Amino acid sequence: SLREKLIKIGAKVVRHARYAVFQMAEVAVPRELFEKILRLIDGLRRRPAPA
Repeated sequence: SLREKLIKIGAKVVRHARYAVFQMAEVAVPRELFEKILRLIDGLRRRPAPA
């Protein structure tokens, strides 16, 4: 899950009223893992309703 991945790399998501901030510790994260995390985060976005 996204939460498990964030814990493994020392990151957290900070939620505010209308947005969330992805804070990550300064660590070397394998590119594949970083890309997977970004895809998971992108999947959390609301998609616009079809017109």
